[in-house]
Amino acid sequence: MAAAELITDNFAVVRNGQAVTPVDTNVTDSTGLNLAFLNGSGGSLERNYIQQGFGLRTNQDRDRYEFAIRLQNNVGKHSLKYGFEYNNNRYRIDTRATGPTRDFGAAGGAFNGFRTTNNFAVCRVDGSTIVCPQGPSANPTIFADRVNLLIGAGKLPGITNAVVGSVTLANIQNPFLLLNSVRVRDFRLNTQGDSVVSNVESGYVQDGYKITRNLQINLGLRWDFQQAKSLDTTYIKLNQFIPNTQPRLGIIWDFTGTGKGKVFANYARLLETPLPLDVNVRAGGNSVQTDFNINADRLNAPNGSTALVDFGNLGGDATPVDPGLKPQTVDEYTAGVEYEVFRNLTFGVRGIYRAQDNVIEDGSFDDGGTYFLFNPGRNYPGSTEEQACNRPDVGCFGHARRYYRALEFTATKRFSNNWQFISSYVYSSLIGNYEGLFRNDNGQSDPNITSLFDLVSLLKNTYGRLPNDRPHQFKFDGSYRWPFKLTTSASFRAQSGIPFDALIPHPVYGNNEGFGVPRGTAINPITGSNRTPVTYNLDLGAHYSIPVSEGKELRLQLDWFNATNTQRAIRQDTTQRINSGVTGVPAVDNPFFGQGAIYQFPSAVRLGVKFKF
Repeated sequence: MAAAELITDNFAVVRNGQAVTPVDTNVTDSTGLNLAFLNGSGGSLERNYIQQGFGLRTNQDRDRYEFAIRLQNNVGKHSLKYGFEYNNNRYRIDTRATGPTRDFGAAGGAFNGFRTTNNFAVCRVDGSTIVCPQGPSANPTIFADRVNLLIGAGKLPGITNAVVGSVTLANIQNPFLLLNSVRVRDFRLNTQGDSVVSNVESGYVQDGYKITRNLQINLGLRWDFQQAKSLDTTYIKLNQFIPNTQPRLGIIWDFTGTGKGKVFANYARLLETPLPLDVNVRAGGNSVQTDFNINADRLNAPNGSTALVDFGNLGGDATPVDPGLKPQTVDEYTAGVEYEVFRNLTFGVRGIYRAQDNVIEDGSFDDGGTYFLFNPGRNYPGSTEEQACNRPDVGCFGHARRYYRALEFTATKRFSNNWQFISSYVYSSLIGNYEGLFRNDNGQSDPNITSLFDLVSLLKNTYGRLPNDRPHQFKFDGSYRWPFKLTTSASFRAQSGIPFDALIPHPVYGNNEGFGVPRGTAINPITGSNRTPVTYNLDLGAHYSIPVSEGKELRLQLDWFNATNTQRAIRQDTTQRINSGVTGVPAVDNPFFGQGAIYQFPSAVRLGVKFKF
C-alpha cells in the first residue's frame, strides 16, 4: 500500500462491523459531479473513515550549532552577568504524498502522488422517502434535487422521492450519504539539500544589585538578532536594535529578615527565537513548496476523472515581507508574596498578566490570491496594515491579541516527618484572537504562518475565549513514607472545561477555518453548555525499596492511573458544517456537532521492577 494514495471519506457507514462501500454512478449534476451515493440503512454513521494509503511520507533532518560566551563578575553589592550566544539552525525536508502519477487535466500538469477526500452530505432513509437537509438560501433543495436525479435514473429501487427535512444524529436510524465534492491535493516540500537556515546572534547583560541584606533588584537587557534564509537567499532580517531590545526588571524583598517570607515583582519582554524554520520552507518560495488543489468529478478520483475546479498552486511563490516587520514579542508582569506560616509550610499568592505585543503572521488583501508576512495591527507609515486600512474593500486587519490574566494560590509542605505536598489553585482567563504558534481550532501546526489572518473573509468572530481558557485549575501532589520503608503518593488534578465553538468552513481552505458565532460563545446542542465538562483525575502510586548491597537496591513499583476511572469528554466536536470544497457548492451540516470527540483515558495499573546501581 506504500504506492497507494490516501483516500478519506468525511462520513462513512458501518454495518455488521464493516464499512459499507459507496456506489459510483454515471449520473451527473449540473456542475459535472458524478453523483455517488451510499444507502446505509441498518448501519451506523461514522466520521473520517480512511479507505487506504498512508498520506504524506517524509525525510527530515535538523541540525543546530551553538556557541556561547558567558561571564560573571562580583563587584561589591553587584553581581554582573553578560555574554554572547550564537546558534545556527539547519533544516532539510523532502515530503510528498503517496500514490501514483495521475493527470486530471489541471493547469499544473499531472499529480505525482496525492490525497483524496470524498465529502458527503448526510441524509436519512424514511420508508420509501429520503430526507435531506436544507441547502443554502440560494438553492435550499439542492441535496433533495440530486437524490431525485438518482431516482429518475433508476439508481435507487424502492425509493420514490426525496424531500427537505430535519436530519440530526438523533433521527438518523438509516443514514444515506450523497457525494457533494471530491478534493484532490498534491502537496510537496523539498528544500533541495541543506538550504533552509536560520541564524540567531544574541547578547545580554544583567545586574543583581543587593541594596540591603533583605532587598535585591535585578536589572537586565537582552537582544536577539535573526536572519532566515531559503535556498541561500536571505528571506527575513530582524536586525533592528530597538525592536529587539528586551528589558528585564525584578525586585525581591524579604520582609521577615529571616528568610521565611518575600514580596516580589517582575517584568520581562520575551522574544520568539529562533523564527521557526517552517516559515523559511513554507513561505520562502523558490519552489520549495508546491501545493496543487483541484475538485475532481468522480468518487475517489480514479483514473479517467478530471478537474471540475482548479485552484492552482497555493503557496509556490515567495511571500513578500513587510519592510518594517518586527520580531514577535510578549510582555509579562508578575507580582506576589510568599510566607512560611508554620515550620516547613509555606503559603503564597501571585498575580500574572501576559500580553501579546507583536505577532508575525501571513495575510492577504485579495482573499488568498497573494500573501505577505506582517505584524497584524501595526499601522505605521508604509506598513501592510496601513495599506489595508486605506482600502475600503479590505479594511484594517486589527491587532493580533492574546491576554492571560491569573491569580495563583500555593501551599507547599517541605519534606519532614515523613510527608510532603505541593498544591496550587489558579483562577485565570485567556482571551484574544491569537492562540499562538499552534491552532487547536483546525489542528494547524505552521507557526507564524497559520491561516488565522490569511483571509479578510475569515476575520469575523475571531475574538473571544481562546481554546485553552480554563477559569479554574487545582493541582495537588503529595507523598508519605511509612515506617516500614513503603512510600505512597497521590496526584490529583481538577480543571474547568474549555470553551465550545461553532466552526464553519471556507470553500478553499477547508473545515474549521471560520466561526459561526463569536469565539468561545457557542452553545453545545447536546449538553446545552458553552464549555466541555469539568474534568478531574486521581493517580496513586507506591514503591518499596529492597537493599541489595551498598549503593544498590531493588525497587518494586506500582502506579494506578485514573484511579476513579473517570471518563469525561475533554474535547468535543466543534465542526458545525463540513466543507463543500468550492464556492457555489454548499457546505453540509455535521450531525456529530457537539458530540464528545476525545475522552479521558480509562483506569490502568502498571507494575514495575527497577534495579538501581
